[in-house]
Amino acid sequence: MEDEWVAICRLVRPHGVRGEVKGVSLTDVVENLLGREWIYWVQGSIRRRLEIEFARLQGLFIVFKFRGVEDREAAQELVGGHLEIPVNELVPLPPGEFYWYQLLGLDVYTLEGEHLGVLEEIMETAGHDVYVVRKGNEEILIPAVREVVRQVSLEEGRIVVSLLEGLR
Repeated sequence: MEDEWVAICRLVRPHGVRGEVKGVSLTDVVENLLGREWIYWVQGSIRRRLEIEFARLQGLFIVFKFRGVEDREAAQELVGGHLEIPVNELVPLPPGEFYWYQLLGLDVYTLEGEHLGVLEEIMETAGHDVYVVRKGNEEILIPAVREVVRQVSLEEGRIVVSLLEGLR
């Protein structure tokens, strides 16, 4: 587990002229981003350890200042990359809540035991997340709400759902 990494932010644009860069969080748990001393920047096959001078929330963004990134041009070079941390450093979630990386790849079954496919994508919508479950050429969109998602078992690698009328 210590060798596993998870992307928690995507850098989208420079901020100002002093090397700051804005990012969009990929997690609802901003504590995974704030208060850290270092983080890894990844783009394609390039991976770089960055020391964080500061990170602060600004509306929907997080503004970072990294040591050695001193001007707008240097900040621009980081745009498009993701920030990653080791999985074992993620803030623990309350029981019954999960990070997306934990759910992706799980098998999805109905209450009756029918295998619907594999959770391949999670879409964020205004009201709730939507699970994209695929099996062969079939795709089912499942609302990630308590009435539908009945059980998540990371140990068994499965999610059990109660499909509402019209979900197929």
